[in-house]
Amino acid sequence: MSTALHQFMALRPFGGFDLIMADPPWSYELRSEKGEGKAPQAQYGCMSLADIAALPVSALAADDCVLWLWATNPMLPQAIEVLHAWGFEFKTAGHWAKLTRTGKQAFGTGYILRCAGEPFLIGTRGQPKTTRSVRSVVMGKIREHSRKPDEAFAAAEQLIPVARRIEVFSRQRRPGWWNWGNEADKFEEAG
Repeated sequence: MSTALHQFMALRPFGGFDLIMADPPWSYELRSEKGEGKAPQAQYGCMSLADIAALPVSALAADDCVLWLWATNPMLPQAIEVLHAWGFEFKTAGHWAKLTRTGKQAFGTGYILRCAGEPFLIGTRGQPKTTRSVRSVVMGKIREHSRKPDEAFAAAEQLIPVARRIEVFSRQRRPGWWNWGNEADKFEEAG
């Protein structure tokens, strides 16, 4: 049994998780040395697409489960591959509209367009019961590199109000969520 499978099975509650949120450490090919300091590789350990896809995330899932998979615009095709490899069917997508500390639209990096947001994919397994009250755009301020907004977690909790939830590649512990990842306490002091 692989280490990840063993860890996932130890975390899995009876019946599995109803909601899985994952923010994989996608590996990027740098196009310029100028981007080295902002690249994910400078912030945390990245994984190859094959290694991400091989994670036994389906072992965490309940028969009826929603996957909220964070991606980036250049990695959308690969994110859909991962979603399928993990045993989920693509249903829809949403976007985190990134705001600055002053509430203005962010102006980030990008290959052609300057990125002002981050996509997420929604996949399902089985027939999960979700509300119809969550919009596809989450507005939230940018903070540390790769830190997701609290508004995204609130939206996920609203999507499935009564659920067993886990964040895979977690960087902060949250009430009502299990977590898995080697940086689960990274943002504890940042609160």
